[in-house]
Amino acid sequence: MIHVAFEGSDIPYSAFGRYYIRIADEDRELTPTELRRLMIGKEYEDHWENKLSIETAEDVDVESLKSFYDKAVKCGRLPEFSFSVDGILKQLYLLRDGKLTNAGRVLFSKNKPVTLKMAVFATEHKETSLDICREEGNLFQLIDAAVKYVVRNIRWRVVLNPDGIHRDEIPEIPIEAVREAVINSFVHARYDIPVQHEVDIYSNRIAFVNPGSFASEYAPADYAKWDLPSALRNEVIAQVLYRCKDVESFGSGLRKIYSACERQKVAVTYENHESYFCLALSRMDRNIAPSDAINGVINGAISEQEAAVLGILMRNGNATVNEIAVELGKSPRTVNRLCSALKSKQLIERIGSNKTGYWKTK
Repeated sequence: MIHVAFEGSDIPYSAFGRYYIRIADEDRELTPTELRRLMIGKEYEDHWENKLSIETAEDVDVESLKSFYDKAVKCGRLPEFSFSVDGILKQLYLLRDGKLTNAGRVLFSKNKPVTLKMAVFATEHKETSLDICREEGNLFQLIDAAVKYVVRNIRWRVVLNPDGIHRDEIPEIPIEAVREAVINSFVHARYDIPVQHEVDIYSNRIAFVNPGSFASEYAPADYAKWDLPSALRNEVIAQVLYRCKDVESFGSGLRKIYSACERQKVAVTYENHESYFCLALSRMDRNIAPSDAINGVINGAISEQEAAVLGILMRNGNATVNEIAVELGKSPRTVNRLCSALKSKQLIERIGSNKTGYWKTK
């Protein structure tokens, strides 16, 4: 018997014309699709980030760079020195020969290098949209925009403290998991294909979509179970986000998402495709939940017309019945009936008088 021992980190490993990866104490053979994704990913990693863009230090959003510098110095991951755009960019290897690298452009450009689409849908499908938003900016701007959009559009429940006076507001999905999902989406995306970043809030889940397939040959759930080596599609971008502590430690993001969601009984699912990856966090579907399932306020499903009215009021709480009627092509009487239905399901609330008040959506 011949026993051969080997070690290494340059995956995959080949034996007898087949390719394998090591997971814990198992060897798993790669499928042709997985092998192709891995090879394409390696080629991307070797070239894209460090290629020079056409932009220079003059194209940097100074506010974004200064905010990064302050956070990185405060958390001790960047030495404190006199702030200068060129100096910081060179220290981060984002400026060469007077040009921003591709990574530097995506991270700090003021010329809106990345597009993010965000939407709220009435059901679990992209049929009726209640709100649509499109943002363009650099990574730091869009990470903040995505997290704020989710926070603004999810449900919160109120829990009284034991003193019976103070109260806590608990989100239906842990915000820690939301932020990690957003950061993971931008860190591990491919920026050389036309697929755009998306945050889609459905009635039963929130989906985070990034261009490019999952960056690792391991499955996302594997990172929650084992201490696996981090797969960095964009190592330079990840290093920069690590410096300001947006990335706590490499390879920990998915574990934090799974752990936070498990504590709150939120399911984590994913879809891995050739051109995009989608991570989804579940939420109680208000269209099918029993009346006492979501804070005791939901009474049955909402119709398409009710969803349309709700979408308008989410965008503009000051909209009048006549304005809604004109936008939907309905009579004011019909709009009043739809608003009454939404009020009875406690999805909207009238604050103030009919003349000077506004609608608050829940």
